[in-house]
Amino acid sequence: MLLSFIPSPLLSLQSDGSEVLLSPEVTCGPPDMMVTTPFALTIPHCADVSSEHWNIHLKKRTQQGTWEEVMSVEDESTSCYCLLDPFACHVLLDSFGTYALTGEPITDCAVKQLKVAVFGCMSCNSLDYNLRVYCVDNTPCAFQEVVSDERHQGGQLLEEPKLLHFKGNTFSLQISVLDIPPFLWRIKPFTACQEVPFSRVWCSNWQPLHCAFSLERYTPTTTQLSCKICIRQLKGHEQILQVQTSILESERETITFFAQEDSAFPAQTGPRAFKIPYSIRQRICATFDTPNAKGKDWQMLAQKNSINRNLSYFATQSSPSAVILNLWEARHQHDGDLDSLACALEEIGRTHTKLSNITEPQLDETDFNYSRQNGL
Repeated sequence: MLLSFIPSPLLSLQSDGSEVLLSPEVTCGPPDMMVTTPFALTIPHCADVSSEHWNIHLKKRTQQGTWEEVMSVEDESTSCYCLLDPFACHVLLDSFGTYALTGEPITDCAVKQLKVAVFGCMSCNSLDYNLRVYCVDNTPCAFQEVVSDERHQGGQLLEEPKLLHFKGNTFSLQISVLDIPPFLWRIKPFTACQEVPFSRVWCSNWQPLHCAFSLERYTPTTTQLSCKICIRQLKGHEQILQVQTSILESERETITFFAQEDSAFPAQTGPRAFKIPYSIRQRICATFDTPNAKGKDWQMLAQKNSINRNLSYFATQSSPSAVILNLWEARHQHDGDLDSLACALEEIGRTHTKLSNITEPQLDETDFNYSRQNGL
């Protein structure tokens, strides 16, 4: 199976000012392969979904290279299911292909999450030091591309990246270098503050956006640089990057980037992907697919796993529980946390087993089916 993330622009969307690209293109395949049961695809996005200021759409690329809408993520549909999390959208699909997320801002309060970072490197002129400040959509693919480009240019990450909440309110982005040590460094004239038009940031189409600053040492003996980088949207959010570094590679401290959302993508595939052990999955499905007079069936399994809308989609599946578990696996690829599933099952009253401590050969029927009356 093929899975690829392509941080390239959706060319067919560039002329439509109302739509904004919120994700990379994600391809799964091969596209002509038939699937018999829905599979889960995770698409990272950069929208702030904590409030309802976006109308987000799932798009699929056609064989002609154009893009067609599959559904709005809030739609009720029996052909596709979307579950929107803060940094990713988990989609249940029945066909392979290339997918992406776009968004229409409903109000000026719609927010894109930008990752801001600063890289530095020596110039050809031994007295100059270059700073490059990047503002990219907050997805792993976009920032990984920046890191790769900087590595080829000899750039060094000088501070752990931060998130900037950029509103769709038409105000521009301003980037400034502050607190440069006097008598040690000076910045080239007219470059201390740079402004980026709103449209270039809002409709970046995944092209890395950056501003360059050139600093000059007064003497070659100066090897330490400290300053602040202020990135702010006018009448909006602001972030400060603190630079404290040696310009000598031998003395420079390496900044390691540990952001959780980056470590989760792209998801592992094949034998390394997180999976619920097969025998556990089979028994869960056999138990919850069967209608129960007390309501302890797949609908409660969905509810306990925070799946509360568009349940008609699962009702059309031959094994609703299996599809729910596919979605649960997709949401937990980064932590492989079986205990949370065990807790959900305990609350329903079907099992008391701590699944994360059990391997497939260890699980038998008495482990899975227990009786509260027996105190097991």
